[in-house]
Amino acid sequence: MAVMPDYLNLQESLMKVDATMEASEAHGALCGMLCAQGSADINQWQEHVVGAQEEGNVLMGELSDQLQQMYLTTISALNNEVAEFSCLLAAEDEKLSDRVYSLANWCQGFLYGLAAGGIKEGSKMPEDSTELMRDFIQISQAVFDDEETENSEDDFMQLEEFVRVGVLLINEELQPMKLQKPVNTEQLH
Repeated sequence: MAVMPDYLNLQESLMKVDATMEASEAHGALCGMLCAQGSADINQWQEHVVGAQEEGNVLMGELSDQLQQMYLTTISALNNEVAEFSCLLAAEDEKLSDRVYSLANWCQGFLYGLAAGGIKEGSKMPEDSTELMRDFIQISQAVFDDEETENSEDDFMQLEEFVRVGVLLINEELQPMKLQKPVNTEQLH
């Protein structure tokens, strides 16, 4: 079973190739595409994440492996009855402002992924999903000024959980839970 790549390592790999998305945004975009379509072509998603790259770019090899790991892990987590899904965000030991930024970035990527998957503004969607998308828009614009209060950490954890559960609800409403099918890994290369 594939394991989610490390946030900082993935972030560094994306920066090396001058990708169009950061790590959390790339994961959000994948989740949005999966929720919108029920599946996502890995090559199409990678193109959104990294943009145009030179043929034979050596740095793309490691990054492609990391993105493939993310792809497989995310598909499995979103379609798992145990709800193992979590957003790829900056680690708990990072500054709270960095974590808030990564969550905002994740939500921005999720909304982008929904649009890339065919859900445009005005699309008819279940009421709960529509409300969650509005909330995600607000979260995507969040900024944190480094002035932590006693409740800042708890507030962030609740917001992170809200997003995680919200994604599971949107996925369930747009793509009712299916039995997990094995992924055809031949299409990944």
